[in-house]
This record gives sequence, C-alpha cells and structure tokens, in this order.
Amino acid sequence: MLEVRELEKSFGGVKAVNKCSLRVEEGSITGLIGPNGAGKTTVFNLISGVYKPDGGEIWFMDDRIDGLPSHEIARKSIARTFQIPREFKEMTVLENLMLVPKQQAGENIFNTLFRPGYVRIQERKIMEKAIGILEFVELIHLKDEYAKNLSSGQKKLLELAKILMSDPRIILLDEPGAGVNPTLMKKLVENIERLREKGITFFLIEHDMDLVTYLCDKVIVMNKGRKMTEGTPYEIKKDKKVLEAYLGG
Repeated sequence: MLEVRELEKSFGGVKAVNKCSLRVEEGSITGLIGPNGAGKTTVFNLISGVYKPDGGEIWFMDDRIDGLPSHEIARKSIARTFQIPREFKEMTVLENLMLVPKQQAGENIFNTLFRPGYVRIQERKIMEKAIGILEFVELIHLKDEYAKNLSSGQKKLLELAKILMSDPRIILLDEPGAGVNPTLMKKLVENIERLREKGITFFLIEHDMDLVTYLCDKVIVMNKGRKMTEGTPYEIKKDKKVLEAYLGG
C-alpha cells in the first residue's frame, strides 16, 4: 500500500534519512522503531509532505506522492498524528471534529446568505458524523468540553477522532502511547484494532516494545537514517543487532 524507495533527507550536514527503503502492506499494523535520532519521525514527515525529500521516491497505491504538498497528500486518504497533539484549544471537542471536513458550504458567504437551508443540512450531517466518531472513541461525554482541558490521553483520542473525520485509508501514528495512562491506552489500542477490522492500515512509531509486540504484524527497525532490519515482533526482540542498537544489549 505504501512504499518508500531509497529515501534521502539532510539537514545541514546531517543525513537524517539515508537511502531508506520500506513497505507497509494494506490492512496491516506496521511498527517503526529505532533509537532516538534514527530518522523515524523524519520519514513520517516526508511521507506526509511536511518535508520534501532530497532524493528517492514515495508511492501510495499507484501514485507517486513525494514532493506533493501536505494538503494534497491528505486528500489521498493519508492521515497522521504528531508526538504532541495539535488540538484547537479554545474550541470544544465537537467543534474540533466539525472543523475537519473540507469545502464546507458555510465557508462561502454566498451560501450563507442565499442557501442557508443547504448549509444547515450539511452542518447537520457533519455533526451526526462527528457525534458517531466521538461515541466510537468514547469521548462523547466530553463533546462540549474545551479541548485545552483534556488530559494527554484524551487529546490523543481526540486527534484520532479528528483523523477519522477525513475517512483515511492509512494512518501514521507518531508515538501514540507517549504520555497516556494505562486506562486510556487500552481504549486507544482497542480503537486501533477495531479500525483495522474496518480496513484501515496503520503505520506507527513507538518506543513501548510491549505495545509494539501486542499490536504490530511487522516491525521495521531504523538506525542512522536507514532500515536495519524487519520482521515479526518476536523476531525483532531476538535480533542481536537490534538489541545492540536499540535495546542496549
């Protein structure tokens, strides 16, 4: 579904990604691990259009997407989260979700003045979809709460809910377990598993090896900007090269 070929990215004299190649199969949950500075988040930023690569190719399905602006990549049903959630703090949880759909009729002053009925119908449909997603991620009881008042774990769930408003085919998760308490982590894991059953593919960066082992079908290990190895979680945990580079021997 997603293929990275010989990807390269440098910052000054530092080669953050060095001829990295990897693949993510459709319908899978694939983990990306490695020591700090291995280039994992840079790969995510290149895939999602935050950065333009210096070399190499990125393919999603049959489309080459490297170099495209991030909004065009998002339109291809590729979504991502960030290590630090990016919620709209002064808006409610429900409003955060309702803001996501693009080209809403109410954004056009002509429609607001001369087609108010159409605007109301569309807003009602968006609200119904948002409420359904909040029920799915179990945040419905917080729909009228300001996003800034949520806990770290609740913000991670809110970010996942916002992504679902865009009907993604693949979700890139950047450290979903960071700063999340065990109760909310269990909810997040359950949501990922249920979404995979609905056909959504996941590619995730995570340092928690217990979480990676539980969730992932395949694990890709990066070190010094390139792929070191890949395999099942069991194989990776037994790999001596990985133990030396990542798990400290």
